[in-house]
Amino acid sequence: MLPLDRYPKEITLRDGACVTFRPMVREDVAPLWDFFKRISPEDRMYLREDVAKRVEVERWARDLDYDAVLPILAFCGGFVVGDATLHRNRTGWKQRVGTVRILISPDFRHRGLGTAMIRELRHLGEKASLHYLLAEVIEEQQAAVRAFEKLGFERMSVLRNYVNDQKGNLHNLVVLLYPMSDADEEVLY
Repeated sequence: MLPLDRYPKEITLRDGACVTFRPMVREDVAPLWDFFKRISPEDRMYLREDVAKRVEVERWARDLDYDAVLPILAFCGGFVVGDATLHRNRTGWKQRVGTVRILISPDFRHRGLGTAMIRELRHLGEKASLHYLLAEVIEEQQAAVRAFEKLGFERMSVLRNYVNDQKGNLHNLVVLLYPMSDADEEVLY
């Protein structure tokens, strides 16, 4: 279990706005649902799950398991303005690889929140003794790709026509990898 005593954590964005990070709790269904309703249909189209259905957010809240998926929410003025998750496998061949996902409210983009949330996920990855963080981004989401690359994630591959959006259209998937500090020290043969 990751130590969560650093939360709630307050940060100040480039424009002076104050944002609070904390793990999602079961009572966050309404504010998180409100957050997803503010995301444009074009942006929601690229998400892995259909967050246009409140039942998805209710399921996430009901099934919270921080050891498998740790959702960190960003709040400003009582509203969720960002959602970042660290997904981990407890066993198996990818148990030292954490998958990160991030979504920022349209009115909080280009203000430094995405960068701060990626940094927070990197910190959590270090605390979880992960060797790598993996981000998968639809190629059209260039701002997200640049944000990950700016923070040290390396573009490992582009998988052509690999994923489809919620309308069934195919898209290229950019796979980015961040090696944690001790990943190179432990080589298995």
